[in-house]
Amino acid sequence: MAVKWGILSTANINLKFLAGAREAESVEIIAVASRDRDSARRYAREHSIERPYAGYEALLRDPDVEAVYISLPNALHLPWSVEALEAGKHVLCEKPLARRTADVERAFDTAQRAGRVLMEAFMYRHNPQTRRLVELVEGGAIGRVRMIRAAFSFVTRTASDVRLSAALEGGALMDVGCYCVSAARLLAGEPEQLTAQQALGGDGGCRRPGGGARRRRPLDWARLR
Repeated sequence: MAVKWGILSTANINLKFLAGAREAESVEIIAVASRDRDSARRYAREHSIERPYAGYEALLRDPDVEAVYISLPNALHLPWSVEALEAGKHVLCEKPLARRTADVERAFDTAQRAGRVLMEAFMYRHNPQTRRLVELVEGGAIGRVRMIRAAFSFVTRTASDVRLSAALEGGALMDVGCYCVSAARLLAGEPEQLTAQQALGGDGGCRRPGGGARRRRPLDWARLR
């Protein structure tokens, strides 16, 4: 039996979620919500989704929706995850779930009380290649891990990109740098010591001459035992 899903927002990242969902027999997308009714209707019509909702609360009140995918701007991830859990829905939330440990713990406490699943959408961890990598590292294929060096960056020419908005908890670390942190934790475990440097420019991204924003956050993760 397929799990019935609703989507909070009409963000571009939804296209990847929808593509994967349509390949899975156990997933059925039945609803989408936007702040604007016309936007919700257009999106539902374009992607063959049965129920468009004006407002996220309206979707959460739908008793047929069992789980929600949350692809809102970063600052809205945590509050709407908690709201969805309290409404009795399972939640798959785009990364990052939140900036602060206490907020994340609160969300998972809510999920436990509600008897629902909450997951942060670091999809790469579920890729067979990633699982095989972990097996090789844990099996000693490369010897003892002494250092992990990671860099993940790309150039965007849109300075107003919502992912760069400091007010919405955006920026390079939260957008792509979090993958570097996640991968290091996956392979080396939790850090014993941590130091960091931050380069600021524009509104959450590193500015470059001539416009646009360059986002780069190299991270060296050393854990010597």
